[in-house]
Amino acid sequence: MQDASDGSSRAALLGRSLSEAARFAYAGLCAMSLAQLFPEKEQREFCRKFVEDLVRWLDLCPSVIPAMEAFASGLGGEGTDTFTHVLLEDSVMKSNPTIITQDLVSFCLRDGYYDARGRVLISHVSWLLRVHPETMELSEESMMQSLKKYTEEPSDVMNKEKTELTNRWFVV
Repeated sequence: MQDASDGSSRAALLGRSLSEAARFAYAGLCAMSLAQLFPEKEQREFCRKFVEDLVRWLDLCPSVIPAMEAFASGLGGEGTDTFTHVLLEDSVMKSNPTIITQDLVSFCLRDGYYDARGRVLISHVSWLLRVHPETMELSEESMMQSLKKYTEEPSDVMNKEKTELTNRWFVV
């Protein structure tokens, strides 16, 4: 996990606040959804990497990765109802039904960019969990604002570099 001063480290705690069974259901629901949304052979590597990273993000035992990869390849597709039910019954989900939507947005933005496939997955999983689309948009906006606090605009960086260079020439 990243340094606590980083907004993304707090976000990583959202998904980890779920019970272990709910975290497994969360990863499984995402894996099965990926298989449904991106069944093409060209997408397999993306799906595999996504579930591996999600298992780590959720602090699940690495031994579940083969099961998640199997779900992401299309095995067990009828299990989304079971995983959805487990998630909706989790006490943390009952107190904060948008936690998975918020956590997935954080997960998908963890590297500073937003893959469109991740956004499609978030929308789909949110729909399965009966979360309103506006919630996803609010989570995205909130995370983007948080990321802006930790990054500088390219023009600001360039202006600083120009000022430093100019100052070097005039210092004798």
